[in-house]
Amino acid sequence: MKPLLFSAAFAGCVLAGCSMEPTYQRPALPVPNSYPSSTGTSATPVLGAAPIDAAETDWHAFFRDPVLQSLINIALNNNRDLRVAAAKMAEARADYGETRANLFPEIDLQGYGGRQRLPAMSQQPAAGLLGPIQNNRNTATTFNTFQVQAGLTSYELDFFGHQRSITHESGKLAEATAADYQSARIALIGEVANAYLSLNADRALLQLAQQTDSAQQYHANVMHKAYNDGGVSEFDMRRSQTQVDAAEVDVQDMQIRIAKDMDALAVLIGEPVPSSYDTPHTWQAPLLTDVPAGLPSSLLDRRPDIVAAEDRLRAANADIGRARAAFFPNIALTAVLGTLSGGLSNLFRAGSSAWSTGLSGSVPLLDWGKNESELGASKARYGGAVAAYEGTVQEAFREVADDLAVRDHIEPELQAQQELVDESQRVYAISQVRFKEGMDDYLATQDAQRSLYAAQEKLVSLQLDQAVNQVNLYKALGGGWREMPAPTAGNNAARATAQRQSATVSQ
Repeated sequence: MKPLLFSAAFAGCVLAGCSMEPTYQRPALPVPNSYPSSTGTSATPVLGAAPIDAAETDWHAFFRDPVLQSLINIALNNNRDLRVAAAKMAEARADYGETRANLFPEIDLQGYGGRQRLPAMSQQPAAGLLGPIQNNRNTATTFNTFQVQAGLTSYELDFFGHQRSITHESGKLAEATAADYQSARIALIGEVANAYLSLNADRALLQLAQQTDSAQQYHANVMHKAYNDGGVSEFDMRRSQTQVDAAEVDVQDMQIRIAKDMDALAVLIGEPVPSSYDTPHTWQAPLLTDVPAGLPSSLLDRRPDIVAAEDRLRAANADIGRARAAFFPNIALTAVLGTLSGGLSNLFRAGSSAWSTGLSGSVPLLDWGKNESELGASKARYGGAVAAYEGTVQEAFREVADDLAVRDHIEPELQAQQELVDESQRVYAISQVRFKEGMDDYLATQDAQRSLYAAQEKLVSLQLDQAVNQVNLYKALGGGWREMPAPTAGNNAARATAQRQSATVSQ
């Protein structure tokens, strides 16, 4: 037993050997320190402002509509794409567990029992690692062999960090898939919200189209009666009917769009949309809390897709350590302890114990450039991972900057459009009065009706754009944002302590 314990202790000691991995350094973010301002110039970060934590917060705090919350809950439970992402995350974690197990000796218990016949003048080892050499010089021999052995075989002593680099790489890839799952989850929440908003906007447009259709039908009836009485020409009567036809086309088009919206939403939530669902009266109300001013671009550090890209970069860095370790000797340990006997009844009696231990090693002498090529490929993969990480950061920065630009300009556009709708309603009301009093022909009333309908359509479209912009900011900022308490002497000290502890853990 002592040799086995000694071997296991020795194996544990070498686990703390050297590593061939390069020291990881995060690439500098290839983006400005702040997002562009609404004037198109670079905004100066607000010094001394309350820090922002971009970690994903409870999405219920941002999506306040109870119907939308219900739909998001259903989607998080049923969506098939999210299930695929969860399965990949579980698979990656299992792979990491399997790889990590290779850092420790695997001890097996084996048993063997057999009967052999050796001819005269032969020499042959008995079965099993502990079996002795059998010599038969004069006559054939028949014998039994029984053995029980426990130990480890060919355990790699990781002097140069080969297995540790592989394990580190696998762990970072597992973390990347976890971040991928988080990205998929945030994207799904945003897609459900956008589909919900589009459905509500199309239902609002359907109501407008139906109201316009009713108004046009009323005026067409008036014109038809006037034509029968000889008060208007056939041209005017026919023209009024074309407005009815156009309005009916819009009604049917909106119904088609609503049907498609319902189908898209059903796919996202993984089941038919509940029949009790109805359009809320204030569907265009803000869904999210407002984004604080002076938003720093460092928020992108917490976006799941950027976290995943950096995890893959760290994995590529660990892979370089694996490739470098291939240039150094590979040393393996074998240690077995057990019992051996020619009879089953004597297998566990005194004197039947046996043990074996040994070291084996190999070092590459002539591999025709194989290891050198593998190292070059590993470094090239690291360079690609750096470029992928920087590209992910740049794309994330662009998404946030675009959404902030929309937020800065859509509010005044909405106000102007609302004023246009109000003025169009007044013009339409006046035109109806003037038509009834005979001051204008019906063409002026039709023009006023068309202008009002177009202005109302545009207003609904802008309201949808504003709400979708808030959802897109939720996704672009990695699942939301929340303001932290302003820094004080007390929490500054606590933050410094937490940073030191984090640095100690990482080392």
